[in-house]
Amino acid sequence: MRETDFLIVGGGIAGLRAAIALAPAGRVAVLTKADPNESNTGYAQGGIAAAVGEDDSPELHAADTIRAGDGLCDEQAVRVLVEQGPAYVRELLEWGTRFERDASGRPALGREAAHSVRRVLHAGDATGREIGRVLWERVSGLRSVETIHHALVIELLVEDGRVCGVAFFDPSGVRQQFRADATLLATGGAGQVFRETTNPAVATGDGISLAYDAGARVVDLEFVQFHPTALKRDGAPRFLISEALRGEGARLVNARGEAFMTRYHTGGDLAPRDVVARSIVREEEQTGGAVFLTLAHLDPEFVARRFPTSPTCAVVSASISRAIRFR
Repeated sequence: MRETDFLIVGGGIAGLRAAIALAPAGRVAVLTKADPNESNTGYAQGGIAAAVGEDDSPELHAADTIRAGDGLCDEQAVRVLVEQGPAYVRELLEWGTRFERDASGRPALGREAAHSVRRVLHAGDATGREIGRVLWERVSGLRSVETIHHALVIELLVEDGRVCGVAFFDPSGVRQQFRADATLLATGGAGQVFRETTNPAVATGDGISLAYDAGARVVDLEFVQFHPTALKRDGAPRFLISEALRGEGARLVNARGEAFMTRYHTGGDLAPRDVVARSIVREEEQTGGAVFLTLAHLDPEFVARRFPTSPTCAVVSASISRAIRFR
């Protein structure tokens, strides 16, 4: 049995940032289920939103967020997000995160759905990977933090109604225990419980299950956001097509090549994600055909430069097609 002061389950942005904050207060152990790059953090493409632009403010960001949430948001949580977000973005910049810059040297801000102004900082179309890189580098330099990869946590240890650690299988498959004064679950999402998902294979909802089995109350499980655009290739996993493409002018069209989103929402292609997802389904039902994301009107060089890791670049550069099919 091993012991530590703070135990963190999960090696994405949340777990790593918590480890950095806790390091001065004692020993920290971070358990990751697989390779540290295999988390939703590494798959996040578009960017990180914060009110850092001259035409922006936390109040405007809050209003956009609540509107996109159809009025169902926890407004206290929204306030924390929009008011503290800019400071943490500046922290990432100070730590060396390579966000794209404009001609003046300031962060280049992109536009995504439901945002009324440009406020999305990005590192190409691999922002999550870049933030993860910076946080892992910072964690690796902290002597009070140790990380254990390929550790599958299977149970929270509970004594006298209080969590006191975890049981897990180590990389060799041996059951182990790790006790701690405080345990943090930062295990990410549960996309793999659905047939269609752009989440990595490790996103199986472990944290929710662990907490529930230990007696925690769970709420709002019905609020699962599906990204509306993903590359559809038979026999291949769904690959997320960044919303930032639509922010830069890509359009949703039906099988007849007709743009249709303005029929469903005044925001058009930049309507909130739940609206876009429902609109795609309705359009397919009404037309009996597929829906596509067209880049035909965009400059191929700009697309390849702005989205260097996206499969759209290969398609545009090769001049095979300028429409990406998805469902």
